[in-house]
Amino acid sequence: MGMSDEIKAMVTMEDVCRHYGLDIGRGGFMRCPFHSGDRTASLKIYPGDRGWHCFGCHKGGSVINFVMELFNLNFKQA
Repeated sequence: MGMSDEIKAMVTMEDVCRHYGLDIGRGGFMRCPFHSGDRTASLKIYPGDRGWHCFGCHKGGSVINFVMELFNLNFKQA
């Protein structure tokens, strides 16, 4: 198991969102921070290490991808 797999196993998407002050609504949906004009909750947070997906901008991935996208970081920085 590599370091990224360990991080994904230890840190959930819910943990990351709450840490950065993002509100997760009913059913694991939230407004997407990656595209403007998201008036409805189009980003789905999946339980455990299953990651996330936005049905508006079609971005998605793991907790690491989320932090990379949120702060415009590369993999190593995230």
